Amino acid sequence: MGDTTRAWPTRHGGGYPPGWLVRYRRRADRAHPASRTAPLWSEHAGTVAGYSLRDEHTSTTWVPIRPRGSAADEQVSLVRATDIVDGRPPGSGEHAWN
Repeated sequence: MGDTTRAWPTRHGGGYPPGWLVRYRRRADRAHPASRTAPLWSEHAGTVAGYSLRDEHTSTTWVPIRPRGSAADEQVSLVRATDIVDGRPPGSGEHAWN
């Protein structure tokens, strides 16, 4: 049997290891006129591209995320750990988010 004591990283702790698949919320760009009717938040999927960073002054944890389906050398985005909705280890059912 597998290790049942292993816990997945906590959402707000930002402890998602590189390679994990995550769903996250991103604020819509309200400055663009075409987006004024769009929802305030939109949901995206991506892959954790590196180790989390913690801002000591604001106590905010930032997670580097590469959008799903992007090239390995594409620029990453920093996403607040609190905006990550769900995370899974690689190979554990990314198809469920399609």
